[in-house]
Amino acid sequence: MSTVTQSPAPRTEPAAAPVRPEPATPATSPARTAPWRIVTAREIQVKLTNRGFLLSTLVTLALIVGAIGLQLYLADAMGKITVAVAEQPAGRLADQGEALAVGAGQDVEITVRQEASAEQVRATVRAGEAEAGLIREDGRWVLLGDTGQNDIAATWIGAAVQQNALAENAAAAGTSLEALGKDTALERVLLSPDKTPEGPVRMTTYFFGFLFYLAAVLLGAALATSVVEEKQNRIVELIASSVPVRSLLIGKIVGSTVLALAQMTLFSLVGVAGLLFTGEKKLLADIGSGLGWFLVFYVVGIAVLACLFAAAGALATRTEDIQSTTTPVNAITALVFIVGVTVSGPTREILSFVPLTSTVTMPARVLAGEAAWWEPVVALGLSLAAAAAIVTVSARVYRRALLQTDRKLSFGQALKLTD
Repeated sequence: MSTVTQSPAPRTEPAAAPVRPEPATPATSPARTAPWRIVTAREIQVKLTNRGFLLSTLVTLALIVGAIGLQLYLADAMGKITVAVAEQPAGRLADQGEALAVGAGQDVEITVRQEASAEQVRATVRAGEAEAGLIREDGRWVLLGDTGQNDIAATWIGAAVQQNALAENAAAAGTSLEALGKDTALERVLLSPDKTPEGPVRMTTYFFGFLFYLAAVLLGAALATSVVEEKQNRIVELIASSVPVRSLLIGKIVGSTVLALAQMTLFSLVGVAGLLFTGEKKLLADIGSGLGWFLVFYVVGIAVLACLFAAAGALATRTEDIQSTTTPVNAITALVFIVGVTVSGPTREILSFVPLTSTVTMPARVLAGEAAWWEPVVALGLSLAAAAAIVTVSARVYRRALLQTDRKLSFGQALKLTD
């Protein structure tokens, strides 16, 4: 009988349960960058690699440094003169004039050049080797100049001659110079000691007004050119298909404004360093109260003009059209500069509340101590309100004209188009 053997049944492992993928959480999903920020970064990058922008910045810095150097040179040269004399008493009068100037707080240095005779004094002055000559003729002192009188010599040597003459006359009359000079001192009183002197106010207003005009024109022209080049090369059609036109405009405005603010900050720091280097700490203290307001109003004004320049660039179809489409904006910019640095009194007070003109006039009034604390706040609010309205209208012009490549448009024609 045969025996049948059965092999053991194979063992089967239980099937592994399928792994269910975990849903992605919001924390792990990549954040999306706002389109206008991308445009802003691109605008800044393009400008920082543009030779024209870098060259204009360097030229402006060179002008500021040159102006500071010229001020140092003139201050050093204006306070130093050489006086030719032929007699010892004339030399003492020149030294006495220098002492009077120093006593009055003036930085004056008078060098005496001794000559053998009055004729040699005249020859020295004619040759330009001395700014002035002092000789005595017929019992009186004569101050010589070549083609004109030196103001320093005329003022302080004249004062020394007068002081010596009074002393001699007092001695002849049996009295003293102190007795003759009793109650003759002039007491000086400032009626508005808290206000900044008019000179520093005008200088600072012109400085910031000119920089505002320069930055607006240069950055505005570059912005308008970039807009029309994108339009002329049909690149804007590709950009507009992926980025909203409004975000494109906002990015360009923000980029231009940030660069303008960076330029102004750099120029201001160089100017402040120049004032510190030249020892003008009092002038810096006088204008320090208005620097912040200049920068604040500057940002608002540049943002508004950048929007207008972008809209003006969108109106053009070729780079040759930029000059005509940006002419109104350039005229507004020039008017703001001219009015801001020339008006004064009640006219400046009124214009300090008018948008755009307040960019220069209101900080000037704050600097001069003419504005109450609430006035720049109100003027800034009016500027922001006007800026919102101008940006809205300019954005509409920009949006409607940007894709119109068949002809050049005006602002009025662009507003009549439909989105």
